[in-house]
Amino acid sequence: MQIDRQGPSPVNARRHRVQEYVRWSDVDVSGIIRWGTYVRFVELAETELFRAAGFSYATLWDRLDIWLPRVQFHLDYRNPARLDELLDIEIWVGQIGRSSIRLEFAVKKPGGGLAAEGYLVIVSIDRKNAKPVDVPKPLRDALAPYTHPSPRPSKRVLPAPPGYPARGEGEKVKGGEGDENR
Repeated sequence: MQIDRQGPSPVNARRHRVQEYVRWSDVDVSGIIRWGTYVRFVELAETELFRAAGFSYATLWDRLDIWLPRVQFHLDYRNPARLDELLDIEIWVGQIGRSSIRLEFAVKKPGGGLAAEGYLVIVSIDRKNAKPVDVPKPLRDALAPYTHPSPRPSKRVLPAPPGYPARGEGEKVKGGEGDENR
């Protein structure tokens, strides 16, 4: 594993970058990376992003008295990565809600081609009762240099099936995409 210790560059000031090789245990019999490996790569990048922001996971929980469980992981394959390729994993903060943090990531192959991209959502919860709490201000402030809001997809409202009432204007589905109260 190689870590970019120089910090954000002026051109890409809001992304944190780590490098990792595709290892033997990361591939299937054809030598192509397995889906689960991307989870490991993103977790590695997430850990190093928080470390770069001054909140290593070894001390974060005690310092802020929260947990940050992962509640969503979305991955889009773009181009297969193969055994022994050195991949660049870029991660940045796409959005900080009241209690959630959406981390965006891109996994790039040698030469810059995109292998995969996606996002991870983590939620700030109280360590005693596991209820969502506000993302602590010190953490918000520390992640600010890595925040690069991504364009939000437009909300599509599907028509109600026959016999069902239509959803009202502005009605929220609790816990759904775009729930700003999370």
